[in-house]
Amino acid sequence: MCRLNFVTVFSGHPMAGMEEMKMINQPGIQPPAGDYQTGGPKAHLILIVCTLLYMLNYMDRVVITVVLEPIRLEMGLNDTQLGAIQMIYLLCHGLLALPVAYIIDRWSRRKLIGIMSLLWSSFLAFMGIAWNFTTVLVTRAFAGIGATALATGSISLITAAYPRQKHGWAMGIYHIGIPLGIALGAVIGGLMAARLGWRSPFLLLAGTGFILAVATFFLKDYKSVNESIASGFWGFGQSIINLLKIPTLRWFLPGYGLLLITSLSQINWLPTYLIRQYALGTDTAGLITCGVSLVAVIGAPLGGLLSDIWYRKDRRARLWLPALASVVSSLSLAASFLAFSFSFYLGLVLSFAFGIVNMMAIPVLSIVSQDVVPPAHKGLAYGLTVFSMYLLGGAWSPVVVGSISDSMGGGARGLMWAVIIACAGGLLAGIFFTAGSRHYAADEDSVKGAMLKAEG
Repeated sequence: MCRLNFVTVFSGHPMAGMEEMKMINQPGIQPPAGDYQTGGPKAHLILIVCTLLYMLNYMDRVVITVVLEPIRLEMGLNDTQLGAIQMIYLLCHGLLALPVAYIIDRWSRRKLIGIMSLLWSSFLAFMGIAWNFTTVLVTRAFAGIGATALATGSISLITAAYPRQKHGWAMGIYHIGIPLGIALGAVIGGLMAARLGWRSPFLLLAGTGFILAVATFFLKDYKSVNESIASGFWGFGQSIINLLKIPTLRWFLPGYGLLLITSLSQINWLPTYLIRQYALGTDTAGLITCGVSLVAVIGAPLGGLLSDIWYRKDRRARLWLPALASVVSSLSLAASFLAFSFSFYLGLVLSFAFGIVNMMAIPVLSIVSQDVVPPAHKGLAYGLTVFSMYLLGGAWSPVVVGSISDSMGGGARGLMWAVIIACAGGLLAGIFFTAGSRHYAADEDSVKGAMLKAEG
């Protein structure tokens, strides 16, 4: 096993942590050793439970996309309203990410993941009784709030549980939860909706969510560095300011928001587009989306592995790889929707390419959010990442795409051009990630002296 070798002792002033970190990294200064050990069975258990919860979360996100057309027909909605159903989840998720992350850093990752996951599962169950547009909207809003602690707490736990040189591998495994969740959500949601009604898959997800939420209370956690953050609103605001002083993050955060404009366009609209273009049922559209997502499973571990290999040669690769993946995947997505209009099989192949390449970027971006910040702000750093992902692009993507589709006459053709236009976000993201790569090595060096203590 590896042991993290340094400790960061912060005073009550919010800027003291950064000063102490600089002092620790000076040659000849030997900080005290910590007692939080990395690796081993407990680390693997963290990875397994968090990955399963993450997979379930994405099953929920894609189930709602599979059943959008039945909801539209039952409630008489347009594409803008369908986009709003997806947007409200992401918007609430992004807005609450920062305060929840702040609490995570000051209290406990495993406890808050468990509590918030119980809340999230409860509102999945409430989808079983939603009867109009307003009740669906409110239920999805609270489900988005309940999911806020999951990724923030999980990524902090996982990157702490494994040594730095294995972060790519661990994040690659964790992010398999995205394509697996999309695949299983598409096929299970589609089949259950076709046979038992569109509300039924949410009840299944709720029951599974309750079980996994309880399991998180038994995971290994590291001790929160309470002294490192000033209390109250000032401490929260100053912590955000400190993070935004990190050059890498200033490029990384808006870049991630732009990338999600493209990524979520495929996740949110592919089943609906296939139903309209080929007059499919929800079960068939779900199976096709499942196949696309299963192929994309390759991308997460591949991206993590290639990132680790490339990182050993040049640390800037942590952002070079996402930059390249953003551009290639955006072009693939635009080409796939265009191809579906005249060739199903060509569209399918290009969708496979999008899924694999897009997923290669995601685990690497999670590493970046953790490896350039001090341990006392790991949770808040990923909370800021989630906030930026959705508030700077992702949350608005569904309703913007829906509105563009309506303005172009709706149907399959209007939706196709709306998604193609949204692919510009990924192209811009590649530029931002490339710019951020210039600062990555220096920012990583500034916090390499961080140590974590085992939870008491």
